[in-house]
Amino acid sequence: MLLLQSLPFLTAATFLLVSAAIYLVIQPGGEGNAATRVVEYTRLGLIGSPGLAAETDSLVNRTVTPLIRRLLEIIARGTPQRVQKDTARALVMAGSNVSPTMFLGIRGLIMFGLPLVLGLYVLAAPERTPVQWGLLGMSIIWGRKLSSIWLRRRIKKRQKAIDRALPYALDLMVACLEGGLSLDATLAKVADQSRGPLSEEIRRTLQEMTLGRPGAEALRDLGNRTGAPDLKRLTENIVQAEQMGISITEAMRTLAAESRVRRRQRAEEMARKAPIKMVPVLIFCILPALAAVVMTPAVIIMMRVLHDSIN
Repeated sequence: MLLLQSLPFLTAATFLLVSAAIYLVIQPGGEGNAATRVVEYTRLGLIGSPGLAAETDSLVNRTVTPLIRRLLEIIARGTPQRVQKDTARALVMAGSNVSPTMFLGIRGLIMFGLPLVLGLYVLAAPERTPVQWGLLGMSIIWGRKLSSIWLRRRIKKRQKAIDRALPYALDLMVACLEGGLSLDATLAKVADQSRGPLSEEIRRTLQEMTLGRPGAEALRDLGNRTGAPDLKRLTENIVQAEQMGISITEAMRTLAAESRVRRRQRAEEMARKAPIKMVPVLIFCILPALAAVVMTPAVIIMMRVLHDSIN
């Protein structure tokens, strides 16, 4: 009886905690890199000191948000170092500003909180049906995979956006290099003329090079942290061309031609997949409706004929 009475409170508390943790993930901000923190501190300096900004901040951001962050850090404290490093690399590839500790804390909260709530619900129910046990089993299975699925989908979406924008960026780089611009000026021009994840990553690389990081190291990191194969191939070719004294313009021209070929091949592959993807829609949506439209008049006429013959 006590368990049944406390079930609504536990359910509401778990729901609020998970919702607040997810809000911390989707809201802008986070730790970011050194250049991002410098820009943020400069912006705060224009409107006032960080202390003044903290005093004028809302009560929720000054009390509830740090408490939830601390709770997530406690939950993620037992995660192995290898998992933390892999999660940090995956978050960078996904372009997320969430720290690995917060992500692991949210994953642990969902992994244990969702089965706990459904388990209490099943135990407190007067009659346990197979549907309830099925929901409990699904929560145990999917509670471990939801965060990983979200992260993998975000990484894949970002890599597709980079691969889609890269051929146009390569053509622009070839035009700028042939026009006499340096590599840094060419990258800056590409970042200004393009949008999306590729532009953001190039701007970050230029910021790191401005702060004193070696150009070869920054370019290699540009390809490694995104995980996009075409971009990684581009950065490796640029670094090798600089080290071996080869003309970067020739290397970019070759890469641009190869990129156009791969883009055409991807378009042809997607065109060949389209009929296969249309088969389920055709079978389950179009054919039943077409059969209903075609067969209904025939069925009505047949029923009338049978009715007249019987009478």
